[in-house]
Amino acid sequence: MNKVWQCISADFKQRTRQQSFVVTLLAMSVLTLLFFPSPDAHYQTLVINGYRGIYNSAWLGICLAMLNVLFLPIICFYLVKNALELDRHSMTGELIAATPISKQAFLLAKWCSSVLILISIVLVMLISCLGIQIYYGESYQINLWALAWPQLVFVLPMLLAIAAIAIMFESIKWLKGGLGNVIYFFLWIGFIVQSMESVSGIGALLDQLDAEIAALFPSQQGSTNIGISISNETNEISTFVWQGIEPTVMHLWEALPLLFVCLSCLVLAFIFFDRFSKDSIPESKRSPWLNLIFETRFGGLLDIIFDALTKHFAFTRLLRLELKLIIKGHSVYWFIGLLVLNIIQLFISQELLISLILPISWLWCVLVISQLGQLEKQSNTFELVTYSKQSSILQSFACYCAAWILLALASMGSVVRFAGSAEWLLLVQLIIAISFTVSLAYFCGAFTGTKRMFEVLYPALWYIGPIQAALYFDFFGVNSQASWQAGVPYFFVAISISLLMLTIRAKSTR
Repeated sequence: MNKVWQCISADFKQRTRQQSFVVTLLAMSVLTLLFFPSPDAHYQTLVINGYRGIYNSAWLGICLAMLNVLFLPIICFYLVKNALELDRHSMTGELIAATPISKQAFLLAKWCSSVLILISIVLVMLISCLGIQIYYGESYQINLWALAWPQLVFVLPMLLAIAAIAIMFESIKWLKGGLGNVIYFFLWIGFIVQSMESVSGIGALLDQLDAEIAALFPSQQGSTNIGISISNETNEISTFVWQGIEPTVMHLWEALPLLFVCLSCLVLAFIFFDRFSKDSIPESKRSPWLNLIFETRFGGLLDIIFDALTKHFAFTRLLRLELKLIIKGHSVYWFIGLLVLNIIQLFISQELLISLILPISWLWCVLVISQLGQLEKQSNTFELVTYSKQSSILQSFACYCAAWILLALASMGSVVRFAGSAEWLLLVQLIIAISFTVSLAYFCGAFTGTKRMFEVLYPALWYIGPIQAALYFDFFGVNSQASWQAGVPYFFVAISISLLMLTIRAKSTR
């Protein structure tokens, strides 16, 4: 047990000393302020039956728990999904593998340190709630138990499950990288957002509040909303005094599903964790036969063609090398999927093409272009391309163009469709969407030094924008006419140029 505690202490210190942890604490404190807007603000985040409680300890505690249950799963997962990755990158994994500590004890320590990190975030949010209550002054009576017990009953089991899921994803080989980041996002969208309320027990509490307010104000019925609701002068949100409730055994019982998820994920992590062992057979010797055929025949032919087309100019030669670096190491099945998507683009209806198939084609390339901004670090060519300011700018622009060409190739079926039917406006929108995607990927990679930020941020924009057709997030413009009338394409052109200029400037000054 002493070894486990020492491992927990060392890992917690290592991860909390990172700059990203401090930034996260500050961000969560700011997010808490946004959770609880001022009484005269034009939006509210928790409205039940057209009412909200005054900002006393009971209301702040319940409101914070409800919002945490909905939004912390997506925030905290990506924060703690680095427990094993830090040991791999710091080259201490082999040292740990040589110690007598078992992999069960090691993973248990990693899980405990992740839980401590998540608990510290919730503590910062609770402290922020105390400041909010005092600042707004709707109630100066502080009740620490009313603030804390919703976090213990509803939020803590969720934090235990998130930490276990993150450890499981890192232990499973094909989930530990960018693919796992994207898969978890869609799990949160498709399952957690829809069912987390009932799984955590917070949904029953929401129903209880709804019934209580309906009994207090039977003559006026309004809407119930968890999230952002806009208020105006004609429909102001009324307030009432809520004294809170006490936790019951039923509340604890409803947290059992999350505890079961936590235990199941830990068991799976114990099964799949390789204790930082390396395969004895090199990757190149166990490549599938289809990969070998693709690399030796088809890939060699393409390389000859690209070489013939680009050998006359220095920039085109650099562009060819950057394109090879981007697609290097990806499976032949990825290229087959890209070809299939292009064929589908040629024959599907235009409505389905714009709203679904074309966005899926871009999402197919997320894990490839997320390397932008750090390719020179991964391929150990950083010193070669930074010997002068001019070469650095040229290399940055070539890398951008290579990723742009890749996304254009992923959309080639749509390009042919739009050009053939003279849909020039859609073709312009396609160019804007590709430019924004590449600029965002390059910016995220260059300024964070990791692929994770783009792999998390882009699927969120992709889902809210092209898929859900939210006007001001739709960088493609699914509703083309409304998008141009609102000036959204011009907005994304400005963002794309700004992100590219900031990235090139930052890389040229290093």
